[in-house]
Amino acid sequence: MSKKSLSLFVLILVFAVIASACGKNGNNNAGASASSAAPSSQAASPSASPEPSPSASSGASPSASPASASPEGEIAKADELSKVTQVLDWFAQPTHGGFYAAKQKGLYQEANLDVSIEPGGPQVSAVQIVASGKADFGLAGADTLLQAREQGIPVVALGAVLQISPSALFYHKEDTSIKDFGDLNGHKVSAVLAATYWQYLKSTYKLDKVQELQFNGQYANFINDKTAVTQGYVTNTLADLTAQGVETNYLLVADSGYRPYYTVIFATEKYVQEHPDIVRAYVGATARGWAYYKDNAPEINAELVKLNQGAKVESFNAEAEAQKPYIFGHDAEQNGVLYFTKERWEELSKQLHDIGILKKNEDVAKAFTIEYLPKA
Repeated sequence: MSKKSLSLFVLILVFAVIASACGKNGNNNAGASASSAAPSSQAASPSASPEPSPSASSGASPSASPASASPEGEIAKADELSKVTQVLDWFAQPTHGGFYAAKQKGLYQEANLDVSIEPGGPQVSAVQIVASGKADFGLAGADTLLQAREQGIPVVALGAVLQISPSALFYHKEDTSIKDFGDLNGHKVSAVLAATYWQYLKSTYKLDKVQELQFNGQYANFINDKTAVTQGYVTNTLADLTAQGVETNYLLVADSGYRPYYTVIFATEKYVQEHPDIVRAYVGATARGWAYYKDNAPEINAELVKLNQGAKVESFNAEAEAQKPYIFGHDAEQNGVLYFTKERWEELSKQLHDIGILKKNEDVAKAFTIEYLPKA
C-alpha cells in the first residue's frame, strides 16, 4: 500500500471511529442513556450559547405552511427533475431534522428534486461514498473535509448546519479543581484520542499530565470516579447524566478556540461544476427545511424516531430544542442557517497546521464556496 493510500485509509478509519462513539441505538445526539454509548465530540457532527429554556412542544403548529418558514423569496429550482442522493454522517437524528423536513413537506419536490436520504453509521464514510460517486451530497465536519482535501479528495463544502459543536468535556460538579482546559492535567480523561479536537486541546493547553483513556461509548467509569472527565454533548449528555442523579459541569470545546463547522453539506468539485442548478436548489430547499424544523420539530421527530430503533420522540424533541443555538445562533442568527465564513475556515486550517494534522500548503479557499448559500 502506498503512503498516500495508507493515509487515506487512516483518515477514513479515524472518521469511522469517531462516528462509532456517537450514541446508542444508532443515534449520536439523542436518547442514549448516560451509562451507554455517547455522542462523539465531532458531530457533527457535527457538535458558547446558553441552553434554550422553552419546551420543544411549545413551537408553532405542525400544520404551519413550509412556505411561511422559508428564509428566501424566490425558490431556486433545478432545470429539470433531478434525482439526488444525500448520505448522512450518522443515523437519522435531530441534527438532520431540516433535511427530513424538506423531504416530508415537499420542499425538495418544489425545487424540482427527487431526494433520497441515506443513513450513515459507524462503518460509513460519507467522504468516501461521495468521492466514489455513489452519493451526490454528504455530511462531515469541516476538519474532516480539510484532511480529505489534503489526501487528494476534491470535496467542497456548501453549507454548515452546526455553527459550533455542542461537544464538551464533562466533570463532576463537586470537583472544584477544574475551571479551564489546562486544569485537566492530573485527571483521567475519556475521549476519542485520535479526534482533532483532542489533539488541539493537548497541544494548546499542554495537557501532558492527563491520563488518557479511549472513549468507548460508556459512562459507567465516569459516574463512579468523581475525579474523572469524559466527552459528551451538552444537547443530550447533560440531561442523561442528570436523569441518573449525576450532577456535572462541563467545558464546551468551542470555548477553547477550536471551532470547526459540523454537519457540513459537501459535494465533489466536479459535481458542483457540472450541476450548479441542482446544488443551488438543494441547498436552498434544505435551508427552508431547517426553517420549518425550527418551529415544527415534534412533527418531524415523530417520523425520525421510526428510523431509529429504541429512540424516543420526547428525547428527540428535547434535543431539537437544545441544539437551536448551535444551528440558528452565532453567525447564522444574522446571516441565515447553513452560513459559514472564510475567516472561520482559515482559522481552522491554521489550527490544524499548527498541531501537525495538516502538513501541505493547500489553498483553503478551494475547500468551500459561499455561492450557493441562501440569502438571509
